Amino acid sequence: MLFIHCEAYSFSDEQSLHTAIFPASYDNNVRPGENRSIPLQINITFYFKSIKEFDESVSKFSITGALEVSWLDHRLTWDPATYGGDLDLTIIPQKKVWIPFLVNMLMYDALEEVGHSDMNVRLESSGRLNWVSPNIFESTCDADLSYYPFDYQTCFLRFYIPGFMPTEIDLVPVRQTMNLAEYIENALWDVTETKVYTTIDNLKLQELVMSVTMKRRSVYYISSLVLPVAFLSILQLAVFFMPPESGERVGFVTTVLLAVAVYLTLIQDKLPEGSEPSVAYLSYKLLGDFMVGVLMTIGVIIGLIFYSREDGVDIPNYLRTFHKLILGRKLCITREKRKVTWTDNEGAMDSTVVEKVADDDIRSNESSPLVTWREVGQATDRFCLIMFGFVLINCNLIYIVVIATIN
Repeated sequence: MLFIHCEAYSFSDEQSLHTAIFPASYDNNVRPGENRSIPLQINITFYFKSIKEFDESVSKFSITGALEVSWLDHRLTWDPATYGGDLDLTIIPQKKVWIPFLVNMLMYDALEEVGHSDMNVRLESSGRLNWVSPNIFESTCDADLSYYPFDYQTCFLRFYIPGFMPTEIDLVPVRQTMNLAEYIENALWDVTETKVYTTIDNLKLQELVMSVTMKRRSVYYISSLVLPVAFLSILQLAVFFMPPESGERVGFVTTVLLAVAVYLTLIQDKLPEGSEPSVAYLSYKLLGDFMVGVLMTIGVIIGLIFYSREDGVDIPNYLRTFHKLILGRKLCITREKRKVTWTDNEGAMDSTVVEKVADDDIRSNESSPLVTWREVGQATDRFCLIMFGFVLINCNLIYIVVIATIN
């Protein structure tokens, strides 16, 4: 029978280790580093878990994740052979060792350090400490909503260690992007790019910068906002196809106008109270649709006034000219068909005279056409239909072209 002896450390070994590496002389307020001319290198990796919130109206951005921070403390080394032969790693409370005091420069609420005092740290025999701190990371993020709801947003987290200069502590990102192995997809935003890098700010402080670029998932907004607004724009033009005798023209166009105003209000509630470049082009489009709706309502009222005028009231010459330009023709007295009986040569002579007289009457009517107020109302409807239809179609086309350029 073969017996293999395996060395394994015991509870007393680890207890002795903690007593040995944390003497009374150990000060967790002094940064590690035996050679003070060399900056202490702190390696950082960020594990991105999910997007918790992005509120454009208050410029608040928050994500959940974990910062993995590792550094070397020359005071916390030992020989594993002395403690059971294989004691090369132990767990110690965070508050017993020096921890980099990371602070978010773009904090949304009051100042808070990263991590919690009750967290633990993994310590290796080489003095390497590995600290993983899960948390909710919040920051301010001013959104550019010019292309809402087809917009991209980039938000930042900027960390630094107060009191230390780059010659004393060097923040080193392990990778140039966030670790997305545990990332959970967000229902409203699609993460397109992440970056992790360091920079020196105007105060000569080194900052660890983490950026998240997101694209808004626009399917919901297309079905609930963009398409209804487009259909309302088309629906506004239908008022000119309604017969004026129905008496529903003003009510119909006012109802559609109020619907556009409701959508305009809904969008403004979602957007921050800011000026350029935060005002969405969709707001301008809805404002244009609303102004067209107001002018369309005025046009409908004017048209109904023309329809209700008595034919005995004289029509001004400018309205006659307007009628001629819009309809492109002159309305004349209808020429009646005359029945002529051919009995003899004398009868034929009489019919020629009758036809000549009728032609003279028609030419006289053509020189001074008769226009009714109803026909002026029809000209007004056609003018409003052409003009407002042209404006609404071009407004929608311009908006589609602008959105297509960013997608």
